[in-house]
Amino acid sequence: MKKALIVDDNEQNLYLLQTMLKGQGYDVLMAANGVEALERARSAPPDIVISDILMPEMDGFTLCREWRKDERLQHIPFIFYTAIYTDPRDEELALSLGAARFVVKPQDPEAFVAILRQVIEESETGRPLAPAQPAPEETDYYKLYSEALVRKLEDKMLALEEINRALEQEITVRKKAEESLQESHAALEKNLKGAIDVLSETIERKGPYAPGHHRRVAALASAIAREMGLTPFQVQGIELAAAVYDIGLMTVPPEFLQDTNRLDGIKLTLYQGYPQTGHDTLKRIEFPWPIADIILQHRECFDGSGFPQGIKGEDILIEARVLAVAGSMENLTVHRSYRKALPVDQALAIISSRSGSLYDHEVVAACLRLFNEKGYKMES
Repeated sequence: MKKALIVDDNEQNLYLLQTMLKGQGYDVLMAANGVEALERARSAPPDIVISDILMPEMDGFTLCREWRKDERLQHIPFIFYTAIYTDPRDEELALSLGAARFVVKPQDPEAFVAILRQVIEESETGRPLAPAQPAPEETDYYKLYSEALVRKLEDKMLALEEINRALEQEITVRKKAEESLQESHAALEKNLKGAIDVLSETIERKGPYAPGHHRRVAALASAIAREMGLTPFQVQGIELAAAVYDIGLMTVPPEFLQDTNRLDGIKLTLYQGYPQTGHDTLKRIEFPWPIADIILQHRECFDGSGFPQGIKGEDILIEARVLAVAGSMENLTVHRSYRKALPVDQALAIISSRSGSLYDHEVVAACLRLFNEKGYKMES
């Protein structure tokens, strides 16, 4: 059984060559670079060596040169098998170093095996392994070797330039696509906000609100959310939910809304169903935020005494907990038919007294900081 040593730093190349040669009855040794190849060959000389050129530690050219200097190895045929060094001058250098053949990848398996058989046969019969070429002197060798490396570097630079040009073109295309997508997103967002604003104005005309009610609730709610460190995405969702949070009130008779604290019986039941009605109205719209659920939960209380579901604590969405405090501050500081508007400090005192019961204490704390420490003013 003939023994072949294959040298390549690419594991896939080694595997493919090993599989092909074993299928042809060869015993196969493998090495990942020239240094390793010399060690293996000196301990167990092969019948033929097949080497790549571009490898770490010791490349194929240097390996071939060292191979021909070693008295124990110099009679063993050396074949270059490369996909990188394909210039005729690379082949000339390889053959001048004593290589039997210079084969460019990829090669048809049958043709490649035929080359191996021919080279081994030439070696065994004493025929020349390669066309006679004068061995380069030391200085000439290094000159040719350096020139080969420079050619490969130039090729790599050209390839990198091509890749960079392709990348620049791809980046340009992607930027244009991204800009187009952003423009479409901005247009959709503008249209959505416009539709929400129209809906908000319609609710205000129907309900017991002063003009700008939803705008003021949205401004305070988003300010509280930012003070709490919620994400910009959550803040945007809160702003939109605040514009339509009481859309369900459009199904409640206007007279019920004059003083909701005095409602009882069927009137109270009908009134307390408005968050569910609002949820059912908007759940069919696929918002990126949980708008319908925020609307459903904005009248829930932190202690579970709210409506319509009676959920409590952190089971209530943080957006809904923020909206509850902002909505209450707005309601307390505007004039109603059954009471005058309260000063901001009195409204804050009421909100603070309900912290931990009706409202989330963290939301209340953020609201108090806004007014007491950061000078927040309710919009007029």
